[in-house]
Amino acid sequence: MASDFINKLLNLIFSPYGFLGIALGMMLLEKAKTSRRLAWLLFSFCCYAASLAKFQDEWVKEPPALVFPLQQLRELGRPLTIVILALVLLLGMETKNGWRRVVIPQPINYLVMFQAAIFLKVLFYGDMLFALLAAMTFGAVVLMFKLGPSRWLQDESNFHLGVWSLAMSGVIFGLACTYQGIFNMYPMTFTQGRFLGTTGNPQHAAAFLASTVPCFIFLIGRNKKWDWVKAFWIAMLLIITYFLFLTGSRTGTLMAITSILFFYRNRSGTLLRLGFFAIVLLAIIFLFINPTEVINSNAQISYRLLEGGNTREGVWNAMWNSFINYPIFGAPLNGERVNFAENTWLAAGATTGIIGLIPLLMMGFGCLQMMFRLTKISKKNPNYFLHTSTVIAGLACLISGSFSEALLLGNMSFPVMALILYLSLGKYLIDVDYKHQKDYSSSPTIKNHDFTKT
Repeated sequence: MASDFINKLLNLIFSPYGFLGIALGMMLLEKAKTSRRLAWLLFSFCCYAASLAKFQDEWVKEPPALVFPLQQLRELGRPLTIVILALVLLLGMETKNGWRRVVIPQPINYLVMFQAAIFLKVLFYGDMLFALLAAMTFGAVVLMFKLGPSRWLQDESNFHLGVWSLAMSGVIFGLACTYQGIFNMYPMTFTQGRFLGTTGNPQHAAAFLASTVPCFIFLIGRNKKWDWVKAFWIAMLLIITYFLFLTGSRTGTLMAITSILFFYRNRSGTLLRLGFFAIVLLAIIFLFINPTEVINSNAQISYRLLEGGNTREGVWNAMWNSFINYPIFGAPLNGERVNFAENTWLAAGATTGIIGLIPLLMMGFGCLQMMFRLTKISKKNPNYFLHTSTVIAGLACLISGSFSEALLLGNMSFPVMALILYLSLGKYLIDVDYKHQKDYSSSPTIKNHDFTKT
């Protein structure tokens, strides 16, 4: 498997598409050195590329082909991510240090420890080449953030661009799937009628879409006046919401609802207005579309979202038993690599025992600590409400989804990149608040300074 990936990477680099892509990438790299928005857009493409995958199981060996160029992009999703990641990494090396010296949040260090436990287990008991490749990949992701996106967060403008970049990855996904849908929806809905877009399965698509919701809310909320920009973000949020519904994923729905509730945790009036807006919008839609036809056409998806029961109970029990039977190092490998089932925390315990579970729990605890600190900051300074709420909602979204999917255990996946970015955004806000307090205590003449304008 590792050798196949290396072959794909080399074939991509030395193919005509590869040469063209590298040439365009180098041109983009030069432009991005003088345009921070372009640099963040390059990161958006990296996030989207990390989500590209093919659905395959014991019955489906080759999924239906997408239209050009989506099929070609999906075939080379992981190698393409490596190439774009390398471009962002090169761009990060050109970035000068700012006033923030420590840019990687502490929870990411614990995530690195967990990945180290995975690396050692696969190195000694599985495929050595795959272990080295996975370690290099995850190391490159963390280094890319350290030199690039996390270090770019030195002022208010880059905070906005950081949120914008994650939203733009959702825009790219939404536009790509809309483009495919114009020609044929079947390649994106062939698995039980559920939407998977350009990802590997409906759950991955749902996690992708739900993780971007807080960013869209931020971009809509910060624009006080009604113009085409605000209309664009609202339209994209509606497209994202529609695709999320089509996934039929209860996990994704829970993630989206959680993010909205945490975003407006102290603003019940806003939540009521959002609910009223949704009801009015549905009423207007049903004036032109027969609701019976909508329900019938999506009956299977609607039933799946509304049905009760725990479809993961058997898997969870199996992982718990594995942890109980192998509490120190986890269950022995059943193959050349570690496979994770449908729960981040149980999967970590089952595969790595307490050696990997403890640092992962510390990572989760660090996320909760950051959420509490940001809540205090928003109470002290209402100007920070949108900023802090975006990070709090994003972290709450990913953590809620981690209990029914192994979202946070990938080494180069969209949820992991989203997690690191949300944590980086949160650390920036905490650092700015600390700087504000320090400047205020050292200079009593500073009063009511709005650091959201620095």
